[in-house]
Amino acid sequence: MTAQPAGDPIALDPAASRGPAPARPGARLGGTLRVLRDAAYDHLDPQRSYTLQSLAIGHLLFRTLTMFREDAEGGRVLVGDLAETPGRDIDGDGRAWEFTLKRGVRFEDGREVTASDVAYGIARSFAPEISDGPTHLRNWLSENGSYLGPYASDPLDVPGLEVPDSHTLVLRFRQPHPDLPFAVAQPVTAPVPRDADTRDAYDLAPVATGPYRIAEHVPGERLTLVRNPHWDAATDPVRHAHVDRVEVEMGVEAGEQNLRVRAEEGADATAVAENNAPQSVAAQLIADPALAGRLRRDPTPLVWYLAINTDRVTDVDVRRAVAYAVDKAGFRDTMGADQGILVHTLLPHATIGHRDYPDPYPAGEHGDPAAASALLKGARPKLRLLSREGDYFTAPAEVLARGLEKAGFEIELVEIDRPSHNAVLKTRGHAYDLYLMGLAADWPGASTLLGMFDGRTIGASGNDNFVYLDDAGINAEIDRLGRLPANESAAPWAALDERLLRDHAPMVPLFSYLHVALAGSRVRGVFTSSFLGTPVYYNAYVDEGA
Repeated sequence: MTAQPAGDPIALDPAASRGPAPARPGARLGGTLRVLRDAAYDHLDPQRSYTLQSLAIGHLLFRTLTMFREDAEGGRVLVGDLAETPGRDIDGDGRAWEFTLKRGVRFEDGREVTASDVAYGIARSFAPEISDGPTHLRNWLSENGSYLGPYASDPLDVPGLEVPDSHTLVLRFRQPHPDLPFAVAQPVTAPVPRDADTRDAYDLAPVATGPYRIAEHVPGERLTLVRNPHWDAATDPVRHAHVDRVEVEMGVEAGEQNLRVRAEEGADATAVAENNAPQSVAAQLIADPALAGRLRRDPTPLVWYLAINTDRVTDVDVRRAVAYAVDKAGFRDTMGADQGILVHTLLPHATIGHRDYPDPYPAGEHGDPAAASALLKGARPKLRLLSREGDYFTAPAEVLARGLEKAGFEIELVEIDRPSHNAVLKTRGHAYDLYLMGLAADWPGASTLLGMFDGRTIGASGNDNFVYLDDAGINAEIDRLGRLPANESAAPWAALDERLLRDHAPMVPLFSYLHVALAGSRVRGVFTSSFLGTPVYYNAYVDEGA
C-alpha cells in the first residue's frame, strides 16, 4: 500500500530528510525581504491555514511532520520535516503509520518539540471553534470514533492517535490510507504548546518552529517576521533563513503591487508582488523586455470553480443549467488572467488521474444561454451568489451573474469580507447558492480533490464538502478508490471525475491560471510553487545592490 504517485516521489532514504537544506549558489545572509499583498491572511494559526498564501508564509513559521522540497523547476520530493523520515507503514497495508521526531527541533522559546506537542496540534484540528483548516487527517482519524477537540475532551484522546514516547507518534485507521505521508505535510500537524494555546486568538501570534517568528502582526496592515534563534538548520531539509527580516505589507491592490515593484523606488527593490497582476498591468509587464528576468509567468495547479450548494439547489437540471450559462472566458479575463486556460474537468491537468474527457456542458467560451434556458423550462430560479469583497473578486462575479441572468436566473450578488468567506460557506445551512472557490489539490493525487465529495464527512462546520453533495453511490466509489494503490487508481479516479460532473454537477470548473507577478531586481530565490501555485519564500535572499 506504499506506492506513491509517479513524478512526486517520497524520499525513502533517511539522509534526504536530514538538514541542512541544499545550498543556494550565490545566496547571501542579511537584508529584508518585503512582500506586498492585497489583504489580511485568512489565518496564521496552522490548524486553520488552508489558503495558498497562508500556507506559503506558514513555511517560514511552522514545521510539519513531512514537507515537499521543491527545486524551483517543477521537481518535488516529500521529505521528513519534523519527522526523521516521511513515515513508516507499520504493517504494509496503509492502516498504521509511525513517525519518529527529530531531536533538537525547538519552539521559538527554546523548548524542544515533543510528540505530545504534535498530537495536541492535531487534536486542535477537531475543535469546532477552529475547524476551517484541512480535514483529511481529521476525517480519517474519525473513522475510529468521535472526538470534539481538546477544549471539550482529553487533549490526547484523539481516536487512533498514539504517543508511545516523547518522540514517537503512531496513527491508526480503520481504512487503508496510502496517501498519509502527503496528508501530514499539511499544517494540521504543526506542533502547538498546550500552555500557549489561546484558541481563536492564537491566529494573531502562533508559536513558531520554523526559521522565523512573528515580531509584529496587525491584521490587514502588516506582518513582520524576524529570525527564530532556536531554529536549527541542521534539522531542516527544506528551509533557509537567508534574510534577517520578512516584512509583509497588506492592503496593496494587485495592480499597485506590481507597478510599485516595477518602479523599484526605495525599499521596493527588495519587494515581491504576491498577487497575480490584473490583466491591464500583466500586459504591460509581459511587453517590457527589461523585466524578463524578474517576471514570474508560471503555470499553476490552481483552478477556479463556481461551487453550487446542493443542499439548496436540489434540482440537478438547474445545476446543469448553471454549467451551461456561465461565461468562463469573461470571468477569466475580468479576473486579469487572460493568459489562463479554460477547463471543464474537476481535476487539474497536472493531477495524477486527470483525463481530458468531452465537456458534458459544451457551451463555448462565453456560455450558452439558450441551452441553459431549455433546461429551466420557463422557470426563473432565484439564486444568491456569494463573493469575497473587493473589485478583484466582485467584478468577475458580476460577469457570471450577467451570464446567468441571460439564461433566465435571478441573481442576488452578496459580498463578504475575505477572512469570513471560507468559514461561512463551510458551515452547513448557510444562505448562499453559488460561490467562487480557487482550489489546488492538497497533494498531487486525485483523492485530495474528489474525496471532498464524500457526503459522510459533512458536519456542522469546517466542511471540505462545501457543496454538500451526499450520494451513496459516490460515497461508495470514493471508498473503493481510496483503498487502491496510486499506480492502479488513475483511470478510475478520472471516471469518477466525469461521473460527478455529468450526473451531479456540483461545481463548474472555470479556468486554471498562470501566475504573472514581479519581483524587485535585488530579490533572488523566490519561485512559484508547482504545488501551491503561489510564491514561496524559504529560499529567498536579497542582493546587496549598487
